[in-house]
Amino acid sequence: MKRAALIFALAFAACRTATAPVRKQDNAVGAGAKLFREHCARCHGATAEGRADAPSLRTSRVHGKADAALFAFLTNGDLRRGMPSWSRLPDERRWQLVAYLKSL
Repeated sequence: MKRAALIFALAFAACRTATAPVRKQDNAVGAGAKLFREHCARCHGATAEGRADAPSLRTSRVHGKADAALFAFLTNGDLRRGMPSWSRLPDERRWQLVAYLKSL
């Protein structure tokens, strides 16, 4: 348990020090939308409204999260709930997904 907490704390600290550089780029939302269609829409639906086994991403629960928290969630996933880790995507791509999710 302590090991899991330490890993989470380190990952969170790394994400907190990272900034969302793509948030301010004009094309970040468009690039994030493309990534969403390629990687996320299969489970969350084309408009991110959710499906039977994946929640809607158009909720205050998602929009109320800090950018770094969403980035960390995309990076680590939650396999118990069916969310894969997207750590294989470069940081910039995960930030673009965050920008798209915040734009919904």
